[in-house]
Parts: sequence; C-alpha cells; structure tokens
Amino acid sequence: MAAMKRARGPTDLTDALLTKGGSVFAVSDRLGDVEGERTLGHGLYFHDTRFLSRAVLRVGGRRPRLLAASCDGDRSVSEAGWRGLRLRRERRLEREPLERIEVANSGSRVRQARVELEYGADFGSLFAVRGSPVGRRGRLLAPAWRGSTLELAYQGADGRERRTWLSFDPAPTETDGPSARYHFRLEPGECRSIEVRIALRDQGADGLEASPPTPTTADTERLEVRCDDRALQAALERSLADLALLATPQRGTTFIAAGLPWFVALFGRDSLITVQQTLAFDQRLAAGTLELLAAHQGERRDAWRGEEPGKILHELRLAEDANLGEVPHSPYYGTVDATPLFVMLLAEYVRWTGDLTLWRRLRPSAALALDWVRGGGDHDGDGFLDYEGGPGPGLSNQGWKDSADSIVHRDGRLARPPIALVEVQAYAYRARLDAAWLHRLEGEEAAARDLEAEAAELRRRFHRTFWMPRRRFLAMAMAADGRVESIASNAGHALWCGILDPGPAAWVARRLLAPDMFSGWGVRTLSSREAAYDPDDYQVGAVWPHDNSLIVAGLCRYGFWSEAWRVFEAVRDAAAAFPSSRLPEVFGGHRRGSARRPVPYPAACSPQAWAAGSLPYMLTCCLGLRPDGIRRRLAVRPALPSWLAQVELRGLRVGGLRADLEVRRRGTRAQVRVLHRDRGLLIDIE
Repeated sequence: MAAMKRARGPTDLTDALLTKGGSVFAVSDRLGDVEGERTLGHGLYFHDTRFLSRAVLRVGGRRPRLLAASCDGDRSVSEAGWRGLRLRRERRLEREPLERIEVANSGSRVRQARVELEYGADFGSLFAVRGSPVGRRGRLLAPAWRGSTLELAYQGADGRERRTWLSFDPAPTETDGPSARYHFRLEPGECRSIEVRIALRDQGADGLEASPPTPTTADTERLEVRCDDRALQAALERSLADLALLATPQRGTTFIAAGLPWFVALFGRDSLITVQQTLAFDQRLAAGTLELLAAHQGERRDAWRGEEPGKILHELRLAEDANLGEVPHSPYYGTVDATPLFVMLLAEYVRWTGDLTLWRRLRPSAALALDWVRGGGDHDGDGFLDYEGGPGPGLSNQGWKDSADSIVHRDGRLARPPIALVEVQAYAYRARLDAAWLHRLEGEEAAARDLEAEAAELRRRFHRTFWMPRRRFLAMAMAADGRVESIASNAGHALWCGILDPGPAAWVARRLLAPDMFSGWGVRTLSSREAAYDPDDYQVGAVWPHDNSLIVAGLCRYGFWSEAWRVFEAVRDAAAAFPSSRLPEVFGGHRRGSARRPVPYPAACSPQAWAAGSLPYMLTCCLGLRPDGIRRRLAVRPALPSWLAQVELRGLRVGGLRADLEVRRRGTRAQVRVLHRDRGLLIDIE
C-alpha cells in the first residue's frame, strides 16, 4: 500500500505551510486555506485523523490576493490584500488550535467588507487522505451551530466519536451551514479582528487521551551549544528547535515523532535513532520512547502485522482504519532493525544517565528483544537477522531503506527475500555487547561472557560472509538469490557499531569518500556506478543526513578524522543551503558543482526527526564525548575540523550531574577547558 512506503508518492510540499503543536498538525496553502477536497493532504490532524478538511477565507466572495506567508513551528502567518483592505491571518497550534483574522482598511475612504469563513471536516484517516482505499465508514453528522460555536461531528465505525468545535469571537453576523459571515464597515485605518478557537475530541474506550495534550518537557535541562562557525550554529539551533517541535505527547509520556507532516506518529527505528543521536543534548525523551515501545512489544505471531514475540514495532497509528484492522498499523511490526536498536538505546541511555531504575524496569522487555535478536529474527537459519517481506500491505523491504526498489543487485535486479542487511548484522553485534555491559552492571558475569562470545562469533561470520575482497567493501546484503554486492552507504553503519576489523574498516572509510559515493553534499545511498543509481530516487542515489551522521560516528570511532570532517562539513553546507538552515529528510545525490545548492526531494518530510538529529550527533562525535553515568565520569577526546575553532557546551549532563565545557582548536590539536562541573562529576580530558 503506497501510504506505507517511505517514498510517500508524488506529494509536493514545497509551497505548503506546515505547523505543529503537541499532537496536532496542519497542512495548508500559503494563504492559510485548507482545501482537502482539492489538494492532497491539506487538513488539521489529530490522532492520524483529519479533524478539519476545509478552512477557507473569502472576502467579497473572492479569494484575496496573497502578499506574503511564513511559518515556523506551531505558527503560520499569511498576509493578503483585497480592494484597499489588508488581511492578516495567523494560525497557532501551541496550546489549542487558534485562527486570528485581522481586516484593516488601508485606504483613505470608508470600506465595506464581507468576510466569509467556511469550515468542514471529513474525519478521514491520514492513509485515506493520501490516497489509500477507503474502508468502512461511520456516520458523518450535519454541521450544527450552538450559539457562536460550530460543531462538526463523526460517529466512527470503530466506536470512537470524533468532534471539532469552532468558537467565533465576535459572533458572526450570520451563519449558513458550515459558514460564518461578517459584515464590517471600516473607517480609514480601522482594523477589525475575528478569533476562531478550535477544540478537538476523539472519544473512545481504550484509554487514549480524548483531547490534544501539551508536551510536558521543558528546555531547562537541554544542552546549549555555541560555536564560532555561523553556518553550523544556525543549523544546530534549527535542529534543536525542530526536535522540540516534533516532541509529541501521547498516553502520558512524550516521544519524538518521525516527521512532519505524514509521520507524526510513534516509530521504532526513527524514534530510537533520533533519541540516540541527541542523548548528549536531552536525555529525557529516551525514557518515554523506550517505555512506549516496550508497552507495544510483540507478543505473538501475526503475519498481517509482522508481529513476532519480542519484536519492537515499526509504526503505530491511531485512526479508524487502524482500529478496524483495515491496515496493520495497530501497531505494525515490519522492521528488522528496531529490535536491536532498542537494546542499543537502552544501554546508551544508561551510560549517559546512570539510570539503573529504568534498565531494571525494562529488563524483561530487553530480554525478549534480545531473544529475538539472538534467533527469533533469523527466518532462514543462517545465523543472520533477516526479513521475508510482509503479506498484503506489508513493506517489501524492512530495513531503514524500506522503499520497494532500495535493495538491488549490481545489475539492477531487485533482491529476493529473505534478506539479511549488512547494517542489521552490525546492530545485532552491538546489541549483544551492550546487553553484556548491562548484565555486568548487575554482577552477572556468566551471562555477559556468553553474549560477548556470541558477538565475537558473529563478527567472524560477518567478515567471512559480507566482506568482498575484490571490491574491498562490504556487500549490501545477503539475499535468497545471492549476495547483493552493490556499493551502498549501508556499510557505514558497520563502522558505527564497531564490527569491522581495522583493515577492512580503512577500506570502507576510503570508499565512502570516493567520488561515486560522496556527492560533495554528503554520502549517497548508492554508488553512482551501480546500474540502479538515480540521484533523484529516494534510496538508490539520494543523500540522507541521518545516514551520514551514523557514517560520521563510525569514522570517528575508528579514528578516521579527516574523512569524518569532510562529511560533517558537507552536510553542514547542505543545511546552510536550505531555507532556515533546516536539513530535510532526504535530498538529491547530484554532484556538488553541477548545481549551486542541493537538489530538493519534493516529498521529503521537513522537519524530520533523524535529519534534525544529524548535525548535533556529528558534533558530539567530533567532540569525543564518552559518558559513564554509573561512575559519574566523562571522558573528552575532541578532534575539531579546520573550519571549527571553538565550541562551548553549557548544561551537559552525565549521571544527573552538570558540566560546562569549552573546546578550542590550537593548530591541529583541540584543548578542553572545564568552565563548571557539579561536585561528584569527574572529567577525564584525553
């Protein structure tokens, strides 16, 4: 089903206004109009449901002329004109959805203004809105006015009752169906305003919150960064603002949604990687993410939803079609990598925080996840984690490259499942070592040694199976129709997890920076020499910032600093070339120099979570921060590129204690000065 693919179809969001506040988001045109019946995706959404499919402003029966528009975070502003009138339309989603329309007479004589606001709600699921088949439907009630409040209501086939209330201040001059009309007489320079407060209700019996909650996290504990490179500073500020924007409250906790607009939902892989990228900046979201994912951990075998015991979900949706079982997202488990990533994040969270309480609370979930990693996820018995693809609407590819054409042989043929991806074996290796470390914290030496022995054996088989001596690189995957020997970015994740021996690691590092892989804006997903390469295709040639951030982390792990700095600089430059220094989910893999700036991918989510986490993570890796929250120690081994001379960190937290650091490059070396540290925190500068 097309809505499940990360490729998302032909939707072009270039000119849309995208806003989000808490668990509500909106997609409109630049005038602020929502015309869902005409434009794919337009709407005001809550719980994957479109609570407004129409919100249209007209003056004198006509659409006013757009003058300017902007949006940032939870707020959009549109300026328009019509026959001597100036209009300003502001939409805010921070606490409750709100529209404010101001009509001003900018002329020198009295003006009559007839302003009409028309609203509607189809309460369609996000998948249906984006073109998937519409399943069973409930009863859509007629619009009803109660005083100056318009009520739009729907009795769902899933038993949930969904309502939208629009309260107008001042009361409309007249109402007609879903429309409110105002007749203003405006003196020269006079301004009149209309305020529309929007309340949403999604009432059911499953314990899900009925109304949009507000995020509970604040910025008081977040790491603040200042650096001397303006481009990096701007991109970091934008990244951290986007991550705060994507924080989404649900069921009493808060997680990072994968991306705006189509992926404001709990994901496994996306949420886990994003939180891991940003643990140095904000550790509070990790606990909530881990607990939410553990609450939905697989318990049985269900081929429709891809569920298996111990498996971590891929995607959870809350709309009518998911509740009715018409799509498998209740939740859907079609991911091969979220389960080892769950174990990896739990260990990394403990390293930063020293929070053994969470580890002990989630230990049963970690054990189930590890059982799946150690054998439950091997479907063909070859000792490697793999996926078989899902029936019906299931994803055919279930790694991070999950579009249907992403796993390809050198001649362009699609690989046949079961498929064991190279990066997933690296995750499985790291998950075993991380689990061994957690067991050793509890004094369980025998369990730790067993896991380390398994990891060592996996490493040996990994080199023997995936290493291509002639190409001096790692194969992308093992598939039913043979080894997938395409040169692809997946190999960089093996560096991130430390599974490679030093010799092969050096070859991989060099190859990732070769001209066919490195575009100048970042590392491509697929080599330009491969038959399937397309710089404008989602995952067979385009550049993904998050992919590059994990590659930088791997290069730093092995000490390939010059290669890491080149990729870091390229992605920083790409961010500077996009509006507001915001890295999108993905952009074209065209060679730098063939165009003045990176080529946008029209359907890319922006903001998107792990894209926003990319530059913060690259900086963390180059600063060489190694936390030990259990012993309340922090090791710092920085290596700064030539274009970055000074970085200041304020509010870095390890084991619950705070430190402020300044890192300066002196020639080829970086020096660290401790500006502040809480008593009990030890800092080792290497």
